Amino acid sequence: MFLFAQRALMLAFATAVVLASLGYLTLVQWLIAVPCFTVIFLIVFDDITTWFRHRNDRWHLTNRRLIYERVGAPEEDAAVPLARIEWMRPWLWWALQLGFEGGTSTAMRFVSRPREIQSEIEAAQKALHPDAPKQDTESHA
Repeated sequence: MFLFAQRALMLAFATAVVLASLGYLTLVQWLIAVPCFTVIFLIVFDDITTWFRHRNDRWHLTNRRLIYERVGAPEEDAAVPLARIEWMRPWLWWALQLGFEGGTSTAMRFVSRPREIQSEIEAAQKALHPDAPKQDTESHA
């Protein structure tokens, strides 16, 4: 829950900073806007529902696969061979986007330490194919 609350607060803070820099908010209005924007991001933009749906998601890294487990919805469980992961991109401090062969992608949402997770996946990929050249995992937008 702490990671989710941090995300909503950071988005609200960034929105308030942008509006203040454009001259739409005074200091007092800015102080009122941050909590209001936090509530908007939580409720209006459906972030709290997304968090509740994904809060118990589990990702398991083995020596050959990355396995996704959705607690309460086993029909959504999935596994991908490490060799199919072509690129990875951390998204601030709460997600890691994964790109696969064929152009598909997914996100590991609401995970702490996405850069460390990326390093662990890269290490597992390197152990799987020790002679393969290192990929540029941050070059995709």
